[in-house]
Amino acid sequence: MSEQVAIKFKQKFPVISFPETMLLPHAVMPITVVEPHYFAMMNHVLDSNGQIALASTVDLPSASCVSELRKTVCLGQVVQHEKIHNGYNLMLYGLCRAEIMHEIPASDHNAFRTVKLRPLEDNGQEDHELEIYRVELLHFMFRPNMERLEQHKTIMDWIVESTMPISSLFEVVACTLFQDSEFRYKLLCEPSKETRCILVLKELEKLDIAISMADKQPKDRWENGTSLN
Repeated sequence: MSEQVAIKFKQKFPVISFPETMLLPHAVMPITVVEPHYFAMMNHVLDSNGQIALASTVDLPSASCVSELRKTVCLGQVVQHEKIHNGYNLMLYGLCRAEIMHEIPASDHNAFRTVKLRPLEDNGQEDHELEIYRVELLHFMFRPNMERLEQHKTIMDWIVESTMPISSLFEVVACTLFQDSEFRYKLLCEPSKETRCILVLKELEKLDIAISMADKQPKDRWENGTSLN
């Protein structure tokens, strides 16, 4: 998403909750919403600025049917939508990480809950200061195990694309390669661009080791459809 999008943090944002962290800033994610209250929410969102907060829920037993939200969210922008018979197919772009300051529950006057947010980003470091991490990522992707990844060519294209900011690059790579919800949430909570780059590189190191370990497993286990993982 190349154009700049205005975010007015003084407003209240509708919020969609998921059991896991789904979206990171600068990444794109398709979702389908069919629940009646989400349908009403999306009608409101599409009639306004198209922005919605994506939150993950606290995995704790609750007497209430309303799930408790984790504090850090990704503010998303609807970039495509398709109305279906009982809801919407949506394409969301991650705008930024933010922290919930106040939650307004659903009521008779409002069918969905909303949140007041504050941005969660350390803007003290310029992107050009992170160039060393782009180079390190490039070296990583030349490793034999990394070259076997299905997404290898796509990631290499992102790395050499000079127009993509380095901080954005690492978020998109993380969302593409790592499905671990807790790791994604850890990245989402981290305001420092440099620390996020380091976290992604460490996770790539773990992935490289995991692939090497998988290669060492006896082939008869694979032939029998079993693995030690």
